[in-house]
Amino acid sequence: MAEPRKILLPVDEFPKSWYNIVPDLTKSVKKLAEPKDSKRIGRMEEYMAPSLLAQETSRDREIPIPDDVRRDLIWVGRPTPLQRANRLEDFLKTRAKIYYKREDITYSTTSKTNTAIPQAYYISKDGFEKIVGGGGAQWGSALSIGAVYQKLKCDFIMPQSYLELKEPHRILMEVNQVSVLGSPSGTTDVGKKVRKEKKYETGNVSLSMSEAIEKATDEEKSAFAFGNFFNFVMLHQTISGLEAKKQFELIGKYPDVVIGSVDDFGGFAFPFVADKLTGEKPDTRFIIAQSKYVPVLTEGKLDFDYADYAELTPLYRFHSLGHDFDPPMIHAGEMRYHGVPPIVSHLVEAGMIEVKTYAQTECFKTGMEFARVQGVIPSHETQYAVKAAVDEALKAKEEGKEEIIVFNSAGHTMLESTGYLELIMDKKLKLS
Repeated sequence: MAEPRKILLPVDEFPKSWYNIVPDLTKSVKKLAEPKDSKRIGRMEEYMAPSLLAQETSRDREIPIPDDVRRDLIWVGRPTPLQRANRLEDFLKTRAKIYYKREDITYSTTSKTNTAIPQAYYISKDGFEKIVGGGGAQWGSALSIGAVYQKLKCDFIMPQSYLELKEPHRILMEVNQVSVLGSPSGTTDVGKKVRKEKKYETGNVSLSMSEAIEKATDEEKSAFAFGNFFNFVMLHQTISGLEAKKQFELIGKYPDVVIGSVDDFGGFAFPFVADKLTGEKPDTRFIIAQSKYVPVLTEGKLDFDYADYAELTPLYRFHSLGHDFDPPMIHAGEMRYHGVPPIVSHLVEAGMIEVKTYAQTECFKTGMEFARVQGVIPSHETQYAVKAAVDEALKAKEEGKEEIIVFNSAGHTMLESTGYLELIMDKKLKLS
């Protein structure tokens, strides 16, 4: 019987627990560094839901997914398909077998819904009435859906430049009755100070995060939400990797190489990393793809730093370009952040993850080839994962191997096509 090109997981096999990698790290590699600054750690209780803070520090390997969260995740399109890229394989003339996890087909067009929905659930459960989010446009779209499902008010602060560059995402947020602000804004002390100093005029993710934290702290019954970095975010994102593992089991296969972009690698890869940590699959390789304009994992310093611009968070140990770093205006807006999740840094330091760095134009060209042969236009962030997967497939071709490669297709570009338009109309990108 021929292998199906699309491997579907029945709804009744949808995972009932998230996977927490932290206990396995403690057993297999050196212990994950704890955050510093007890004063700021204590202050997190002023702007974060207690249930999420409990998950942030949990040492339970499995954390049950509440029934209401499972229901909402299913409503937005889970489980998502694992798809075989047959046409891409033929185009590359490779013996490698390439699979991609279709996180792009959910309502928000992005995998960030995987954490937006549980964050909104816990914020509501803990008695808050409003979410204040900060970050990129994809995160805003996903969070707006979580807020609607929980009947919560929502403010979202994103880089000023994204109000136009990512306008379709803004429209989706506003349809969901979200108040969208550009950062630096005139509504927070952090934003006012930056405006006065005429810094960061286009905005960035780190600054947006600071403004959201300040707003959530100052406003009664408001809680902060962020779509990356924290342990609980990585926990929620494991739903995609847990599904993918079950889908590979259905066809009797297991990947040799697992790939994701720096923005969406962790949760997808961690369930597979678990098998490497336990020694069950010691030869599996893991690749994370980053931008040469934001080379966090190769040029960032691995030390304690703040997760946000204004130093409102505790100090975490992670690869950082500096919390005051102002990233160039690349189209992969979610990647315009000075750091990576501490767990990802920990695994890179342990030698378990390989880092690939790419220029913007080469990723766009590979993304367009992928769109032509597979019929999916990858998001600006996913292009980096596609590029790494293609490079691995061509490498396997040269070496005569039949590797099984899987990458996380964490978003599509129907809500943010400005980068493709720029390349098509101008024949080049402002940043190559």
